[in-house]
Amino acid sequence: MVVLLAFIPVAAIADADKETERLYAETCSVCHGEKGDGNSHAAAGLRPPPKDFTTSEAKQVLTREYMVHIIRDGKPGTAMMGFASQLTEQQISNLSDYIRTRFMKDTTQTTEAGTKRTTGVGIVGESGSTGKSIYALTCSVCHGEDGSGALWGKTSLNPPPVNFRLQDRIRDLPRARMIYSVTHGRPGTAMTAFDSQLDAEEIASVVDYIREAFMIEAASATTASAQAPAASTVGMAVLHDSMKESDTQQKKTDTALFDQPISDDLTGDATNGATYYMQNCTACHGVEGKGDGPRAYFIYPRPRNFQHPASKARFNRPELFSAIKKGVIGREMPAWEKVMSDQQIADITEYVFQTFINQP
Repeated sequence: MVVLLAFIPVAAIADADKETERLYAETCSVCHGEKGDGNSHAAAGLRPPPKDFTTSEAKQVLTREYMVHIIRDGKPGTAMMGFASQLTEQQISNLSDYIRTRFMKDTTQTTEAGTKRTTGVGIVGESGSTGKSIYALTCSVCHGEDGSGALWGKTSLNPPPVNFRLQDRIRDLPRARMIYSVTHGRPGTAMTAFDSQLDAEEIASVVDYIREAFMIEAASATTASAQAPAASTVGMAVLHDSMKESDTQQKKTDTALFDQPISDDLTGDATNGATYYMQNCTACHGVEGKGDGPRAYFIYPRPRNFQHPASKARFNRPELFSAIKKGVIGREMPAWEKVMSDQQIADITEYVFQTFINQP
């Protein structure tokens, strides 16, 4: 009797393994191949090709949680469909484990701190996640596995996801700005806030991974930033400190930089600027600068909300002046230098800065 009781669980496990093997053969092998290497009859006609589970890249990117998510919900921009309507949660979980065990071969590493589990994205301790695994699970669906933007996002989202491989991490996307964007989202884009899903340490981890894995650091940008702070980095220096405060109480610690004049020989007049603003800007940005003018509802992404905490933390006079004068690529913000003088643009800059930006 004892032998029989011991035998039943073993038999049940064996049957479950055979069932999962059958599921893989009937459901997955048509694309991913019998050996999990993507070598199948369907592969030649699929772009991008099916994932080769046997590569070192797959072992680095595919966490168990990410694989369960993809099997359940599919992967936009690829032929990988979701199987939530065809398979149970247990079957999906079993398939993920079967692929990992048979084709990916998880390993372990022992250190002085003890044994840590390798999940395919690097060594993961008790905290359970790294920047790399968070990126694969949370960010790659839009920004792509290589940081250049997923195909579906490039063709379906307006504006498309940021291509990190084209971004200079000093000049274009300072670390503090990226942390703020991941935490609070980006108004007018598909970038949502992740502060309810990730803690501060996890957000910093995924930002640092993106910066190191995908972004460049141009020597010219480094030199330029050492000589004189660019307008965009001025706001970011303030933003780094403002993140310690609530969204409604942004703190500008570097008053000298934030109150920087437009230039040595150009000063705006807020009174004149109010007139120009009401005549030219309210249709999009609204009377109160909230981006809710009558044309705003027909514009995507939406016009800038100057009263948003991110705007208050980012824009000083030089950056406002530049945006008004030169326009903003990817938005309907035109280059007003074609119809206004520098003095008129400076006046609008001063009005917007005093009325909306530099207010609690």
